Amino acid sequence: MSIISSTKPLVLVSWDGASPPLAMIHLDATPEFEWLLFDYTGRQSPGPAELRGQHCAVLSAKTECKGEIYQALAEHLAASGRTPEYVSLIDDDILLGVSDINRALHLGRCEGLDCFSPVLSHDSRYTHRWTLRQPNRLYREVDWVEVMMPFYRGPLFMAGREHYRGNVSSWGIDKYLMPTLQQLGGWPRTALIDAVMASHRRPVTSGQKTYRNGRTAGEESAAMKALCLQLIAAQKPALQGSDWYRRIFVQRHARTRWQQLAYGLGRPLRRWLEQST
Repeated sequence: MSIISSTKPLVLVSWDGASPPLAMIHLDATPEFEWLLFDYTGRQSPGPAELRGQHCAVLSAKTECKGEIYQALAEHLAASGRTPEYVSLIDDDILLGVSDINRALHLGRCEGLDCFSPVLSHDSRYTHRWTLRQPNRLYREVDWVEVMMPFYRGPLFMAGREHYRGNVSSWGIDKYLMPTLQQLGGWPRTALIDAVMASHRRPVTSGQKTYRNGRTAGEESAAMKALCLQLIAAQKPALQGSDWYRRIFVQRHARTRWQQLAYGLGRPLRRWLEQST
């Protein structure tokens, strides 16, 4: 029997099954969504639960990285026969509050967004500087959002179900798969919500290992890119000449050695300027 019982927004938060659940979530408001805790160690029994005073559902499976959480959630929702209005998957090292989640959902709904994410504080562990908060704006449109705390329109998330399978690290899901499905399915609006800021507290490590499928995260990303190119060629080849296609699939996203050196030298200065102002 499914433990997801409505089409309300669904917010999944990862959990190690041993430490206090929702430890990084400030319970400062009544949630306007359903909680789903995903125990990625497989320690806990699945089913309804009340944790930290919150009515939750628990899913439990031993996973290696976040791609397998995407797979498990999509399979569970498919079995339930229900599609939430929005689906969010938040890592257990993301610091934010219930009121932040409520506000992000409200803004996404008001602006008709299909895929969105809160922004990061400037003292977060981050990979892409454009994910940091920009002041004096509600949101800004972008081509894609990272997997650490995305919000997807429910049908968009479920459209990826068969394509999540086999991807362990989640690399390539954010950068290639979701933007491709958005273009193919008519869910094109993607944004970072500058009005809602979170903080990422642990270093990114998923790119530094070989997973049980024999691939590294980089190899999984390349495989996902190839899959998306095939989907576009088969279903909507007119996209191949678009600016969107160039930004996602053609534009260089790796720095040259000189750019890496300049970035490394400039980062301490930038940090100092941020702290001094």
